[in-house]
Amino acid sequence: MNPYRHLSIWGIIAVAVLVFAAEQIRETSFAENGGAVPTLVRAAASALVQGRLSLDDMQAFATLVTSIFLHGDVEHILFNMVFLWTFGILTSDLLGQWRALAAFILCGVGGAIVHILLNPSSSAPMIGASGAVCGFEGAYLGLALRWQLPYAEVWPLAHPVPPMQLGGFALVGSVDDMLLMANHDEHIAYGAHLGGFLSGVAIAAIVTTVYPTLHAYERAGRKN
Repeated sequence: MNPYRHLSIWGIIAVAVLVFAAEQIRETSFAENGGAVPTLVRAAASALVQGRLSLDDMQAFATLVTSIFLHGDVEHILFNMVFLWTFGILTSDLLGQWRALAAFILCGVGGAIVHILLNPSSSAPMIGASGAVCGFEGAYLGLALRWQLPYAEVWPLAHPVPPMQLGGFALVGSVDDMLLMANHDEHIAYGAHLGGFLSGVAIAAIVTTVYPTLHAYERAGRKN
C-alpha cells in the first residue's frame, strides 16, 4: 500500500488518538467545550435565523466538527478507529483521499444534526466519530449498489471480500442501530449513527448520478 495514498485517513486517526491521549495525560475531558450540545446548537441556529449570531453561537456550530474527534474511553475510540480505517480506506480508494476527508466531515456533521433533531432538549454533549464512520459505511454501500467495484482489500480483512457482501455488513449494522433506538440508551447517540449513514448514502447517490460508473469517475480525473 502506498503510504501517501491515504494521508487524510491517517490524519483523521492521528488527530483522534492524539486528542484522546491528551485527555488521558491531563486527566480531563474536552467534551464539555468540544462536544455538540443539542440545546446550544439549537439556540445558535435560532440566533442565526434571527440575524444575531454571536461568538458563543459560532462556537456551538464549531462543535458539530470538533465533537467528531472526541471519544469517551478506550473501547469507544478503538471500535471507531478500526471501522474508520476499514471503510475509510475503501472510500478513499474509490473517491480519492481528499474527497473521503470531505465525506467524513459532512457525514459527521450530518449525524450530529440528526442526533440534535431527535434529542432537541438534551443538554448532554455528543462526542465520537461514529456518525462519520457510519457515513463511510453508507457511502461504500451506495457505491457498491451503483458501481461495479473490485473486491475489497484492506487490513484487517484476511482476504478480498465481495463489495456487496461488505456493503451488506454495513447495512445490517445500520439497521441494528435503528432497532436499538427503540430501546434508546441515552449514552449512545444512535441518531448520529443513522444521520451519518444516510448522509453517506446521499453522497454516494450524488456521485454515482454524475458518474454512472467507476470508470467514468476515474476518467474524469476525480480519483486523487
